[in-house]
Amino acid sequence: MDFAMERVRKPGSRRLALWLAAWLVGAGVWLALVDLTDLPELLTGAVAAALAATGFEVAREAGHPGIGGRARWLARAWRPLVRAPVDIVVLSALTLSQAVRPVRNRGRFRAIPFGSADESSAHKHGRRALAEALGSFAPNTIVVGVDPEAELILVHQLRPSGGRRSVDVLGLGDPEEPGGPAAAGGGR
Repeated sequence: MDFAMERVRKPGSRRLALWLAAWLVGAGVWLALVDLTDLPELLTGAVAAALAATGFEVAREAGHPGIGGRARWLARAWRPLVRAPVDIVVLSALTLSQAVRPVRNRGRFRAIPFGSADESSAHKHGRRALAEALGSFAPNTIVVGVDPEAELILVHQLRPSGGRRSVDVLGLGDPEEPGGPAAAGGGR
């Protein structure tokens, strides 16, 4: 877009452009997941993408704060990837053990502090969403959720292990971690 030229846009043109962009992303995701180009699949994908784009536009118009983030948070995305193969071996052994000698209750819920910082609402939402999504990547730990009022992250582990790092894999709630809540302050 040429920034030197001032364009007068009608209010609906931006809305339509964003809806079309969301529709294209939705259609692309549909094609990547379904991987079929038969007419019925394409039509179903077009409808699904239209529903997704409409939902996107409704949420955007409602003025929800959205999600923001920092690049340094993604720099730690390798942590759950490294843990996944180890967790697969551990859970395979646990499955074999369960088959040989069944135990009624395996696993435990764990909660640790997930501090918040003086940062924008979008960054708080982004930090929680990233902690939940990537924290659940390795199969031993499933993030149930982050409670912003109690400032806790709640996880379920089939084989409870490790300390804070095994629960908050990315360290996004750890005030001592670079990029944690103490370092993220002032993001308004």
